[in-house]
Amino acid sequence: MNKKNDKIPTESVIITVFLFFIICIILCIIFLGGTKSGLLAGRTEAGRVSEANSYFDFATQFIKVKRFPEAISNFKKAIKMDPDFCEAYTNLAVAYAKTGENQKAVRVLKKALTKDPDEDYLIYLNLAQVYRRFDNEKAEQAYKIAIELHPFPKYAYFNLGDFYWKLENYDKATESFKKGLVLHNLKSYYIGSIKRGIKIYSESPELVRFLKKLKEAGATDEVMQKYDKIVFNNYYLKNNKKIAEKYDQVGYYYLQKGKSNKASDYFEKSIQFWNSKRNRAYEHLKRVDNTSNL
Repeated sequence: MNKKNDKIPTESVIITVFLFFIICIILCIIFLGGTKSGLLAGRTEAGRVSEANSYFDFATQFIKVKRFPEAISNFKKAIKMDPDFCEAYTNLAVAYAKTGENQKAVRVLKKALTKDPDEDYLIYLNLAQVYRRFDNEKAEQAYKIAIELHPFPKYAYFNLGDFYWKLENYDKATESFKKGLVLHNLKSYYIGSIKRGIKIYSESPELVRFLKKLKEAGATDEVMQKYDKIVFNNYYLKNNKKIAEKYDQVGYYYLQKGKSNKASDYFEKSIQFWNSKRNRAYEHLKRVDNTSNL
């Protein structure tokens, strides 16, 4: 970029507009579960899409109050109105899983993979959640596929770590948590955003070419300063309860191993990310101090 100083202002504007759009999408998908219903207008006739969205909204409300048969019925109606409504398939699978119909949930999620390949990693994460109910080996495999496909697999690593933790395989759980924590930085998020953009805008060759150039250029300090100022202002790296919990879990692992110094380091990092008295890292730090004073 230094060799083309005359192009920096134009690229900055493009980056700004694009990244705001992409970040909104990614935050919705990764942190809130995501929805693409607003992007469906071009897929089918407007009236059918509107009706499909209405059925989807009804079904979502039924899910919230745990009325799963009604939810299933309305998700099916949404799919009938719009057979390419990927999120309706995914949520239908969730409703099936909630009623114990795990095999139906698996079949629906596999169907969803044929409807929207751009969401393959999210679908595999859901598959893993369903498989956890009856087949740990397939669940583990699905998590690993999701990690491979994910443009920004931090939380996929955390999910795999939680899976191992519940199986009391604390070594593998801690390894997964640490891999996820390494990705918690602006540079990783920036590159992940670009990868996500390349995937979902594959039918826009000019935009894809531009994004690939950004990816090749990498996350330089100059770009990161602009990216941080424009998009995050470092807020993303602060006050993150989820990240704090993972640091605390890794610290607890080392505490149980008798590695007090390592444990303290992770507990202190946990508090940096979530400085709340509700953070268990405070209590765990006291245990380290009590052990050291014996």
